[in-house]
Amino acid sequence: MLNVTIIPILDDNYAYIIKSGNQIAVLDPGEAAPIIEKLEELNLTPDIIFTTHHHGDHVNGCNTLIEKYGCDYFDRSTEKFGDDPVQIIATPGHTKDHVCFYFPDSKIAFTADTIFSMGCGRMLEGTAEEFFDSIQKIKALPDDTLLYCGHEYTQANGAFCLSVDADNAALQSRMDEVKQQRASNKPTIPTTLQMEKETNIFMKAKTVEEFAKYRRLKDSF
Repeated sequence: MLNVTIIPILDDNYAYIIKSGNQIAVLDPGEAAPIIEKLEELNLTPDIIFTTHHHGDHVNGCNTLIEKYGCDYFDRSTEKFGDDPVQIIATPGHTKDHVCFYFPDSKIAFTADTIFSMGCGRMLEGTAEEFFDSIQKIKALPDDTLLYCGHEYTQANGAFCLSVDADNAALQSRMDEVKQQRASNKPTIPTTLQMEKETNIFMKAKTVEEFAKYRRLKDSF
């Protein structure tokens, strides 16, 4: 089973240390120092770096980690990390090159800036059609999949979802939980795919047009 350590970096990003069998990886190291501190605390040396897309807040620490530890980027032609099979899901929309990493045996997906808890990334390079199709790929995973995203945006995302889905009892309950977590400075992730299907307005969108409408509204929220 995959072991995941969440590392808050920068203002609101999350990077991750993941371990399977005898392999250690860092995912989306947008800043090196906090990751190195955590690696040393855990007495771990990374072998591999996973990156979901090219934005600096997800990759700016890569060179420092490579120089310090001699690790390398994950070979996307392989289908395994440690003891875990890994599936690479192309999810264009936020960027053209965005991918998500899904570990089916552990039921864990790293969705970065494609799917946030109760939100999705800004549509910076892709089209609404591409982004909508990418979200459908994530929706097709098992409902109990744990989703680890790239940012702590949950409370603001939830406020937007409530603005368009105010009578949603699951959303109201989730927001109460999120407020308590953030008041204690705790991460609101991982979330589950089932929870996102119930509360995330972008996941609930049934058509490209509906998705695009919500994305435009969120951009000006």
